[in-house]
Amino acid sequence: MKLRRLLSVFLILLLSFTVAACSSNTNSEPAEKNSGKTTEKNESKNVEIRFAWWGNPERDKVYNQILDIYEKENPNVKIIREPSSWNDYWTKLSTQAAGGNLPDIFGLQLLLYGNEYFSKNVIEPLDSYVKDGTINTEGWDKAVIDAGKYKDNLYALAKGVTIESMIFNTSKLKDLGIDSPKSGITYEEFADYTKKIQEKLPKGEYAISGDPTSIEHGIEMWARQKGGSFLSEDGKSLGFTEADLKSYWTYWDDLRKAGVIPSGQVSAEQSTTPDQSNFFATGKAVFIERPFNQAKVFAKYLSGNELDIMRYPTMDNGKNKGGEQLQVPAIVMSKKSEVKEEAAKLINYFVNDLEATKIYKAENGIPGTQPVRDNLETVLDPLDVKAIKVMEEVQKDIPTTTIRPQGSVEVLSIYKRYAQNVAFGKMSIDKAAEGFFQEAKQALNK
Repeated sequence: MKLRRLLSVFLILLLSFTVAACSSNTNSEPAEKNSGKTTEKNESKNVEIRFAWWGNPERDKVYNQILDIYEKENPNVKIIREPSSWNDYWTKLSTQAAGGNLPDIFGLQLLLYGNEYFSKNVIEPLDSYVKDGTINTEGWDKAVIDAGKYKDNLYALAKGVTIESMIFNTSKLKDLGIDSPKSGITYEEFADYTKKIQEKLPKGEYAISGDPTSIEHGIEMWARQKGGSFLSEDGKSLGFTEADLKSYWTYWDDLRKAGVIPSGQVSAEQSTTPDQSNFFATGKAVFIERPFNQAKVFAKYLSGNELDIMRYPTMDNGKNKGGEQLQVPAIVMSKKSEVKEEAAKLINYFVNDLEATKIYKAENGIPGTQPVRDNLETVLDPLDVKAIKVMEEVQKDIPTTTIRPQGSVEVLSIYKRYAQNVAFGKMSIDKAAEGFFQEAKQALNK
């Protein structure tokens, strides 16, 4: 199956993503254009560029390999590398943004945090660098470019496109004498299926690694399957009901009591465990919820095991069968960077250079530029090919992807606190749902 044909699926979905993103920004203040753009182009001038990203040790190796080559080709440039784990990254970035000390270049998950950072006016528009040729957008899909725009200015270039999925260990399933899950499995079927798995696992192993209720994607997909959203389009109210939340928490609490997912305490410990050491990566779990582009990373940790990818469970009685959102990890530049010209050159290299992108090899999902995709056809990881086939299935029955409005980060923090209280048994589902709705309403109406 040709990569070029499969990528048409992403383009169709990104077009709807772009429309939704633009419509959510109508009440925002206009962004300043090209403020403080560095004009110095003396390549002999020594510069330091801070570059931050989220990931794990395996991803760090990929970034470092690319950046080492760039430094070798540009001896005047020293790249200060600031990798972090997913959870630590956003805490650190928020602190840096508040203190006016963001890295010169950093990764930004547009679905989750695009509006939060675009509206703070802390990101440098890239339009002038495109206009003068420092950044090349020739061959980029219009929908992908538009996904990085805010108030008609280009702020971000996508490193890839991905979706939340269930990655699973088919070798472990074979050892247990259980067939792989069927395509499009429903929540009810998935509960029965994972309980069957759990019955055959030894103590200390789990059908699912970690607690899906601690990850915001799960409740968002559940809400979208019910016909709602995480937040309303204007960001002034929640997009789902207390009954929706109670049914979601009840579903996973039943599986927690059955031992399918770990206890609250164990799940909390797993949330701070490096990817290479978690239950799934060490062969102690069958499933893990992650964006599909991470499957190949776990394959390295689980050498000798065969992995596969399936979409998130579907909802038979919902308004929408699926609820997945497109995730667009992107690269942006700080407005306060003092080395903007050199930073723009590095951004261009990272997303366009054929050697660099071949090393990157769809690390954050499928790239949005045709020359890069063509260059990857012979080297794309088999798990990425499987992931694109899952995307073909998903795109048939999901609602339009929307960037979360400003205010979602605070509400997500509140949500996770109450979800953890349920997982630890500190609050009943009814009390936690009531408390969350009250506190979220206050946060959204400050």
